[in-house]
Amino acid sequence: MRARFLVVAAMLVGAVLLSGQYPPISASNPNGFPTRTRVGRNSPTDQPQEEKPQPVRRKIDTEQIKRDADELAKLTEEVPPDVERAGKGVISKDLTERLKRIEKLAKQLRRELNP
Repeated sequence: MRARFLVVAAMLVGAVLLSGQYPPISASNPNGFPTRTRVGRNSPTDQPQEEKPQPVRRKIDTEQIKRDADELAKLTEEVPPDVERAGKGVISKDLTERLKRIEKLAKQLRRELNP
């Protein structure tokens, strides 16, 4: 009986000591589950905030963008007649290649203009 009491007491003392090892529970997160925050030497509030370097803006090649935009406009003008012919059962061999080139140019222009 006394051995059981000592085992239970040791388990309770161990549980109390181990519970101090975990960081305290903070306010609930948006999901409703409690989250834990770090407190101690390595907490983010103890360290000075480092400023992130500003991203380097690359130079835009306006001549290349103009050429790509002109080519894109030319290709898009050629598509509607081919689509009408496709509705009649005649599919142009170049239509799929033209559409792929249009997609590639559009992505390239978007990437260049939105750094």
